[in-house]
Amino acid sequence: MKPRQAAVSCLHGKDGTVNHETKEILYLRAEEDALPFFQALANKNRLEILRILRQKDASIKELGEQLDLSSAVVTKHVQALEEAGIVRSTTRPGKRGLKKLCSLALNEAQVIFDNNYGNSARSFTEVEIPISAYETCEITAPCGMAGEDRIFGAIDDPRYFAACNRYAVSLLWFSSGYVTYPVPLMDVDLDRVEEIAITLELCSEHPGFNSSWKSDITFSMDGLSLGTWTSPGDFGDRKGRFTPAWWTLGTEYGLLKTLTVNSEGTFMDGIRIGDTTLDAILENRKRPDELSFTIAADADAPHPGGLNLFGRHFGDYGQNIRVCFYYRNTETEGRPEEDGE
Repeated sequence: MKPRQAAVSCLHGKDGTVNHETKEILYLRAEEDALPFFQALANKNRLEILRILRQKDASIKELGEQLDLSSAVVTKHVQALEEAGIVRSTTRPGKRGLKKLCSLALNEAQVIFDNNYGNSARSFTEVEIPISAYETCEITAPCGMAGEDRIFGAIDDPRYFAACNRYAVSLLWFSSGYVTYPVPLMDVDLDRVEEIAITLELCSEHPGFNSSWKSDITFSMDGLSLGTWTSPGDFGDRKGRFTPAWWTLGTEYGLLKTLTVNSEGTFMDGIRIGDTTLDAILENRKRPDELSFTIAADADAPHPGGLNLFGRHFGDYGQNIRVCFYYRNTETEGRPEEDGE
C-alpha cells in the first residue's frame, strides 16, 4: 500500500514564504511501508530543517549556516526528507552558477491507524453555513470583517455586523461578544441522528497577532451550553493558505476544530468539554426545523482573548462552518442480539 496524496492549491506570498503553487496532504497508514516517512522525522536536525522551510525556501548552504552543519551533512538530511516526500528540491540560477533550493512538498500528513478506515463510513447530511449568515450578534470593538478582496465597512465599528449586505464576508473578528447561526433541519432525518459534528476554523484575537494569546471561546445550542475551548493564540507567523495577498493586518490562519455532540456529551476534537447530550439538544430546540448555534468570547472569561472566525477565502482550510448530522447504521437496527450478549 502506497501513501495517498492529494494536491491542494496555495496562494503566493509577497515575502518569499510558503510560495509553492501546490502543496499536498499525505495520507498514510501505520504500516511497514510508511517507515521511510516516520524515520525521516525521527531526527532533530531534520525537524529543524522543516522549521526553516516553513518560513521560506532555502539552499543547502543556507540551511547549513543556520544549523551550524556542513553542506555534506545537510545534503544527507535533505535526501532523507526528499525520499519520504516531505521536501522537494529544484535547481535555480545563483550568483555563481546553479544552486539547489529546498522547499516543503507537504502542508499536512495524516496517519490512519484503523485498517478498516472507510469501510464502515456512516451516512450523514451536511449543512454548510457561511460565517456571514449569523442571525443575531452582539459585538464589542476592536472588531471587523473582511471579504475576499477588501475590508467590509469600517474596522472597529460594530454596526457593520448588522449590515444586510454582509453576505460576502469571509473573516470576522471581535474582542468580545457572540454570533448566533441558524442551522436548518429540513433535510435532516432527526429520528436517525446519533451525532452532530460542527467543524470550523478559528483562533484568538489579538491586535496584530500573538501565537501565545489565549482565549476562552464558548459554544451553545438553543441556550444549552456545549462547553468552552481555550484557543492557544492568534496566528500570523506565516501566510494563511487561502488568505488573500492584499491582507496585511496580522491574523493569517486559525485552527480547524471539530465540536461533537452525541449521547455521551460534547467533545472538542475528541476531548470532553461538556455534559450536554444530543437528546437534550433535540428536545430543547426552540423551532421544529432549526437549531441555533452560538459562538462567544466573554469579556469576563479567565482568558478574555476574543476570536477570529475564518470563512471560505481566508485561513488555512478555505471552508465555511460545516455541520454534519451522522446517522445510525440502519443495517444493524432491530437486529436480534446474539446469545450471551
